Amino acid sequence: MAQKKFNYLFVAAAAAALLLLLAAESPTAGARSFAGVNPWCRTASHKRLCNKMVKNATNWHDASVNSLRTTLELAKRLPGMVPMVKPAISTLEIKSQKSILDSCIEDFEGRIEDMEKSLGSIQVQDIGSVMSRLSAALHGDCEEALAEFHVDSPVAKYTKLLHKEVDNCLAVILQT
Repeated sequence: MAQKKFNYLFVAAAAAALLLLLAAESPTAGARSFAGVNPWCRTASHKRLCNKMVKNATNWHDASVNSLRTTLELAKRLPGMVPMVKPAISTLEIKSQKSILDSCIEDFEGRIEDMEKSLGSIQVQDIGSVMSRLSAALHGDCEEALAEFHVDSPVAKYTKLLHKEVDNCLAVILQT
């Protein structure tokens, strides 16, 4: 009798697994993953993040400005993180430490400038300038300087998030 219960249990578990597999493969399951995506975020690589960035915008201009402002807010936090780099490079020569810190400061300030100028350019619909500035903001000299000395970046979490946000800004703005 115990053997028959096991067989029923096995059959029930196999049927449940099959149903889950079929449900995951169904077209409606894939459609649900895009439900709630702002129309301006449909081509974004990071859709959930993009949704937060555009803040329910209903037109291209508002979506672009909102995404740029969100990214600018993050960029403005980066210079305050330079002190986090100091302990990570403390074993390097003083000259190398100074070079890395200078690279990080210049990099973070440059990204702020790129985002601010992008915002100004979007207001006058100079899309070429916006695209150029955003492309420049994707490049990170601080991360490269740390990698050159084989130092794990203590700010990588933030610079990767900034990269994702800039990437989303590009996706939103390209939908003109």
